[in-house]
Amino acid sequence: MNEKAIIEKYKTPFYLYDESQLKERTALMRAKLPGIGLCFALKAAPVLAGTLSEMTDRLEVCSPGEYEICIRQGAAPEKLLVSGVNKTNESIKRILELGMGKGAYTIESEEQFNILDNEAAEKEVILECYIRLSSGNQFGVDKETLEKLIAAVNASANLKLLGIHFFSGTQKNLKRIGSELTELASYGKELSEKFGQRFSLEFGPGIGTDYFSTGETDGRKAELINAEQQLDGLAALVEESGIREVFDDITFEYGRFIAAPSAKYYTGVADIKSTFGTNYAILEGGIHQITYYGSMAGMKVPYINVIPKDDNPGASDNSASDSSDTETEEYVLAGSLCSVNDILVRKAVLPHLCKGDVLSFDLTGAYALTEGIALFLSRDLPAILIRDTEGNIRLVRDHMETNPINDGSAVVS
Repeated sequence: MNEKAIIEKYKTPFYLYDESQLKERTALMRAKLPGIGLCFALKAAPVLAGTLSEMTDRLEVCSPGEYEICIRQGAAPEKLLVSGVNKTNESIKRILELGMGKGAYTIESEEQFNILDNEAAEKEVILECYIRLSSGNQFGVDKETLEKLIAAVNASANLKLLGIHFFSGTQKNLKRIGSELTELASYGKELSEKFGQRFSLEFGPGIGTDYFSTGETDGRKAELINAEQQLDGLAALVEESGIREVFDDITFEYGRFIAAPSAKYYTGVADIKSTFGTNYAILEGGIHQITYYGSMAGMKVPYINVIPKDDNPGASDNSASDSSDTETEEYVLAGSLCSVNDILVRKAVLPHLCKGDVLSFDLTGAYALTEGIALFLSRDLPAILIRDTEGNIRLVRDHMETNPINDGSAVVS
């Protein structure tokens, strides 16, 4: 089914995820980093829980809601890593009911140790745990507390220590990642000598995604080139750091790097106007439906394609960067919210636009769907489609009203 047929059947705005892209990305990552486990941070794209549970070794979930999503989508509990700073007795009880103690759990404070220890004892299960080392923020614990917790977990009859969890952020450069790997290798060796045991490592490299156009017309091609360079650099850093010799099992955790290239966001042009000499394209969707990390309030230009309506004589299927054979104009791409901040792109050079044309925004598979201010102005949520590896498309969420949520009339069970 081609783009116009998809648009006609499902109506904009919608997200279209492609499982073939996910399969290619995870295969590339395994080839570049053999012997290192692959974990997907579910917060990047919860809708992909079922798909990516089959392509990765582990899914990291950071809330009870994310755990429920994984179970509903058929992810095996033993593949789930329960993370997050706010674990409660109630949330862990529910998770243990669903997963029967399978999978792994992070410990991010002494309070969390107590919660996991107590709930495991009550459920009569043994929980496998990582202790999260803080990078200097609210996540995890300092080294002194970490070593105290290692001793506590080792002494517990209800918990089993797997190793150390460390993640310091996203869109990091290779130099910083290399420093972190070297420091972790040194500290891991120190811990092994001190406690007389070997540890596993769950590490989030946080390698970046190149979202914005730099002259290359094909966003997927440009992103893939950058991705391969990043993975080659990461593989070299792994060997230089000696991290493999220190930790028994190593898993790398990624979010946007896996999911970003897997989706496009489609939204229709609702209106075209010129005000004080500036061309505005008013779109169905705005910052409530799509966000790009580092967009600087629309100052950067992502990869955008135009799918013209049939009676638009001034446009042809064309990307924002490919203007060689098509007359172009500069537009401010604004959303439908009553907010001056609802600007997706401030200077988009595109083929001539008409009301009814559709724009597709590339590399939107991670966070773009979930980080928008979805409830603002009570506009509908976009639909979500997934194309499988055979090319079949399924609707996993239809367009959904938010106004019942905002006025309190939504039925809550």
